[in-house]
Amino acid sequence: MKKFLQKLLENDVKINNFSSDKQIINQGLAPLISTIKTSTTIQKANLLEQSKYLRWQEKALDFFQLLNQNNIKFIVFKGFAYSFILYDKCHIRPYSDIDIFIQESDYSKVEKILKDLHYSKMSSRQGKFISFQNSFYDNNNPPTTLDIHWQINNRIEIHQHFQFSTIYTNTSNIKDEVFDFKTLNIIDAFILACFHYQAHRPNHRKHIWLYDLALLWYRMNSEAQEKCIKIAKQKNTSQLVKNILIQLQETFPNCLNINLKIEYVNENSQNYLKQRNKKITDIQFRLQNITGLKNKINYLSEYIFQSKDYVKKRYHVKSNIWVYLYYPRMWIEDILKLFKNQ
Repeated sequence: MKKFLQKLLENDVKINNFSSDKQIINQGLAPLISTIKTSTTIQKANLLEQSKYLRWQEKALDFFQLLNQNNIKFIVFKGFAYSFILYDKCHIRPYSDIDIFIQESDYSKVEKILKDLHYSKMSSRQGKFISFQNSFYDNNNPPTTLDIHWQINNRIEIHQHFQFSTIYTNTSNIKDEVFDFKTLNIIDAFILACFHYQAHRPNHRKHIWLYDLALLWYRMNSEAQEKCIKIAKQKNTSQLVKNILIQLQETFPNCLNINLKIEYVNENSQNYLKQRNKKITDIQFRLQNITGLKNKINYLSEYIFQSKDYVKKRYHVKSNIWVYLYYPRMWIEDILKLFKNQ
């Protein structure tokens, strides 16, 4: 896998577009690029990822062991899982949080475990419909951040075909002398990686996802690749997968065996493919995907009426007494932000 990763890097036609060190870091490429670029900024970013990786592994191990001891089923996915299955358990794949998928019915138990481990809930990510997840962080600098999901989504669209009970039965197991946890099987991981890549903002670790996708596709034999296309059709994501495969072929020419003879299917879910330039578009799509008037109202209320703790942190207010005076300012700022390009 190391040789193939090096081959991807050598054939990456887009990598020269990231001319500054800051762009390279923002794309999640610093550890990978550090092997060929010796600038101080890149090397510092690489060392930071190494340090974070070691500490986050230690923190994750404590948390996973407690989940297992309490018989709580969970799935680890995205960046942290990729570091095990794609990057030989190293820090090459940066991530800003550890993503864990649980059953919604277990959420209160998981939150209690995190509180007992002295994690705090991130105030800006609370609510059932804002992001279908809550983020928790500890007191480290930088903090270890755990994202607890109970529904797969990509900022705007709920992935109806990836419910916990469905994918848990087909998970793969990561087990070594230290870790023991479940992650997505290779096909589910690839389809969901397409789903999340599409939603990532261009300036926030978007390019490293193409390496993830290329490595996932490379790990599949031809039979598994055909099965992946078949399952993508069943899950209304075949057009999305086709677009990603074309992008992989264009980004890493002559590196991957990709058969682009994918029959077009008129799918119900085409929001994956749309550009979301303005935040108001995200809200419109989310409202379309939340069923029931009551739930739609709850979503809007979660978005508008943020917690006092969030307002206090957002404006660095020292006392809760002044929070209510800052709410109108926050609403005006957020309304204006709805119509600005992201």
